[in-house]
Amino acid sequence: MKKACTFFLVLILSVLCNAANISQAEILPAHGEGQIGYQAVVLCESLTVRQERSASSKSVKTLHYGDTFAVQDSWDGWASCFTSDDVDAGQTGWVNSDYIIINPTWYRTDEATPVYAWDDRMAPKVALLSKDTTLPILKDDGEWLIVSLRGASGWIYKNAADRLATDTAEAIRLISNLNRAELITPKGTYTLSDEAGLQWIEENFSIAQPIVSAGCPFDATLTLYSADGKMIILQVATDSCRNFRTEDGSFFAYGDGDEALRLYDSTSSIGEKFWSLFGLTNKYEDIY
Repeated sequence: MKKACTFFLVLILSVLCNAANISQAEILPAHGEGQIGYQAVVLCESLTVRQERSASSKSVKTLHYGDTFAVQDSWDGWASCFTSDDVDAGQTGWVNSDYIIINPTWYRTDEATPVYAWDDRMAPKVALLSKDTTLPILKDDGEWLIVSLRGASGWIYKNAADRLATDTAEAIRLISNLNRAELITPKGTYTLSDEAGLQWIEENFSIAQPIVSAGCPFDATLTLYSADGKMIILQVATDSCRNFRTEDGSFFAYGDGDEALRLYDSTSSIGEKFWSLFGLTNKYEDIY
């Protein structure tokens, strides 16, 4: 008999806003594809890993709520998993995909945080999370997050900074129809009006992935102008990192295809490509 375990399809856009001198909760981005698959997390109290894609197949391991593992493939309601980062020590098998999230986004509290029964702060509280509690996010619903609670779910009200960051992320998704880009560096100001170059920025910046933070230097300001009069201002990393920071303090990694998923391997040819659009390199003598 299946155990009750709420499951949602995850289509999530989330971001950690690092406002200066303000302590706040973190919305941690999904890891993307790793060396042996995508990270997954167990949502129900216990979950059996089986040899084959069948509820009657032999059990090889039992996972518990909050356990993470790598998913290598999914088929007909089952996910092929690897239960250890050590390829030689881990066990492979199949789990029922109804009871897991693949490539989850996470919520980490910065203080005692109430969880509500539904999206209303007058609703009954179903949990009170202590500081530094980390839970998988089931859904981002605008002003609210739905999080997993040991086989159930609850609603967390975003603080003002989190809601602002979500608006910022949505604005980035709408980067399009550019007719000019202006880059201001310590050494000078550079303008881009080339159609191919602007299209490259549209394609790579509009799919930028939110990241927790970036230690890159941000000594250049990029202003994007669209044909309909919209303007967005970004601070671009002045090394080869493909990162930028928005005015509200959120960090993003830009890039396309598989590169966009490798959020923490941020030094890449994509960052160098950005500078070349303005006839520059990311070298000190070019920028400073």
